[in-house]
Amino acid sequence: MKRSLKGNIYRSFGLHIRANQADAESEEGRLLIAEHRKPENARPRKVTYDEIMSDLATGTPGRFLDRKVQALMSSALWPPTSMTETFDKVQERGVDNAWTTSVRGVEHLIMVSHPDMYSTIRLEFGPHRATFTIDGSTYQVKGKSAAMALIAIHIVMNRLRYGSPEEKADLGQWVAVVERGE
Repeated sequence: MKRSLKGNIYRSFGLHIRANQADAESEEGRLLIAEHRKPENARPRKVTYDEIMSDLATGTPGRFLDRKVQALMSSALWPPTSMTETFDKVQERGVDNAWTTSVRGVEHLIMVSHPDMYSTIRLEFGPHRATFTIDGSTYQVKGKSAAMALIAIHIVMNRLRYGSPEEKADLGQWVAVVERGE
């Protein structure tokens, strides 16, 4: 992450935690500006399942990807048009929405959203993978970090529970069916 002017000023006074937060905000701002400049983002659009699963398997964890995951979960538009989007409102309420860096936050989300499946999760390190079982079928997802693998489970579960029959049949290249149930 590139250091920001504001972060350097904080560092000069010995406020390293604030400096790191300022650097993260600056990096997120740079990435959002770059996202707005992309031709495919000339108009805000819905984030796709395939796009998020690809980013979770290959992307860099951080607030930018957290914001993108939040846009998918809340059906918001991407890229955000202002800083008063759902992501910031959730963060202001004190809820942990660091979806790509906080294992504890994602665990809480899965416990609340899918309690019947939570006890079946097996998290593997090395290449980060998470395996889970639902309705007799076992699935495996990949992530760049442990938290990214867990949020991928949440996204796949939402697709399995609430998706159309076509969506349930096609989970994409990022999800491996380890064992097929009834």
